[in-house]
Amino acid sequence: MINEADLMQKMEMFIHMNHRARAMHGGCGPKHIPHGPYGPGCRQGGPRHMPMPGMPVPPMPRPMLGRERLLVLIGKSEGGVRQKDLLEKVHIGAPAMSELINKLEDDGYIVRTVDPADRRATLLSLTEKGAARAAEVEDERALRFKSAFAALSDEEKEALSAILDKLLLPRA
Repeated sequence: MINEADLMQKMEMFIHMNHRARAMHGGCGPKHIPHGPYGPGCRQGGPRHMPMPGMPVPPMPRPMLGRERLLVLIGKSEGGVRQKDLLEKVHIGAPAMSELINKLEDDGYIVRTVDPADRRATLLSLTEKGAARAAEVEDERALRFKSAFAALSDEEKEALSAILDKLLLPRA
């Protein structure tokens, strides 16, 4: 049986992949702007940005804030993680990453330690407070994902997962 969090992750990957493809081909047309009410890259601009008439708009799970996402990612790294490795996973700029890390450290959620494998490098690890918050964030997201997919049967979730797997395959 497919886990709702795994299904949401596939959907997020699909959305990210298509957003990047759209951006490489000129965005969503002449109405392309950096940010808007219909997500990055688009503002209200016609039928492809609006729900179909009569169709319910399901509530979307709130995306993790940057610092919440970092806490979860750092928590999943046994023994700590290097900042450059986090940069590759979250796709934000180095200055923004540094600011988030400094705030997390100032708030007592993470600690920096010297990497024993490379004394020039620094590892980021969660404190007890950070580990507790990361667990809360994951629990909150699991509940939101479960709610987002509540209307689907287990078979429909499996089918959606298979469809997303097919859509995520590299195209020739």
